[in-house]
Amino acid sequence: MARMVLRGHKTRYSLDRLLMALLAAALLLAGCSSSSSPKKSAGGSCPYTFALITHGDNGNFWSVVYKGAKDAASDTGCKLSETYGSQQQGQAEPDDTAENAQIQNAINAKVNGIIVSDHAPSVMNGTLAAASAAGIPVVLVNAGCDDADIAASKAITCVGQPEQLAGKQAGARFAQESASNVLCVIHQSGQNLLDRCDGIAQGLGVGDKCGTGDAPAAGPACTELILSTPNAASNPQQAVGQVSAYLQSHPGINAVMTLNNAVGQALVVTKPAKVKIATFDLSQDVQNDLQASPPTMDFAVDQQQYLQGYLPVQFLFVYNKHEGNAVGGGTTVASGPKLVDSANIASVAAAIAAGDD
Repeated sequence: MARMVLRGHKTRYSLDRLLMALLAAALLLAGCSSSSSPKKSAGGSCPYTFALITHGDNGNFWSVVYKGAKDAASDTGCKLSETYGSQQQGQAEPDDTAENAQIQNAINAKVNGIIVSDHAPSVMNGTLAAASAAGIPVVLVNAGCDDADIAASKAITCVGQPEQLAGKQAGARFAQESASNVLCVIHQSGQNLLDRCDGIAQGLGVGDKCGTGDAPAAGPACTELILSTPNAASNPQQAVGQVSAYLQSHPGINAVMTLNNAVGQALVVTKPAKVKIATFDLSQDVQNDLQASPPTMDFAVDQQQYLQGYLPVQFLFVYNKHEGNAVGGGTTVASGPKLVDSANIASVAAAIAAGDD
């Protein structure tokens, strides 16, 4: 009997020890779970506000830039001050004086960083340098992406498409296709557009500059056509009238490069005979042209403008949070170029549908 009681005692003792061990294990697991649980995202407590100031409007191109910036702000938890485009929809040209005033307003507001398209360096570089002197880091975007402007504006870097490189790749593509008498259509003022045309000339192997005046009867050649049409991007049909008239009077041209996809797509609709059409930047219409059977557009230059909005926010967040760590080394962080045609349009179609390209 005593032996039975002893056995019962041992059983209860062993059970007590087991329960204690299980409780200790549970507490240990709870402690591990607590210490390894995801911390609140760094973005959730981000104290920084960044100003985004551009020369473009809210059209197909800039809306993607803005989406990239807003997505990056959401990912980091930082705040964007109101996005601003000095060229509102329907205006013929950007207002560089207005953009420069917005830069000064951002300085006065003591934001933690400025993201800006340096559309008119002679107007804006002094103001941007003043921002840097006031301790506000600057990242250029889309325009001003050359080493001289980055240095003059005291910016960390510029995120954008190397314009001459993009033009050079386009010119080389035309040359491969024996479409080497190229008309480069400039829809608004801006050095970056001239750089694209000059790059085409380099890709064709006809020198460093795209020519002006009348196009020759045969190529290789690059000739600029600066549109006199007001609101060329907003009213492409009117702009296309000028392009079509030029093509009729210069039948030797066998390729047209538009620097705005609305103008390019409108030109496709007119179906000029024996002329290859290419454009800068993608849209749903350009995608449809590339996917037509046969394709009605030769190719498009994708500068991946989503990255032009997204990366500067990330760069400024890291710069502010991590002791001035910076990227770019005073030169451009390239967001392209990428030539898109009927063979690879499917690979970027999802980005176009999502508004990320």
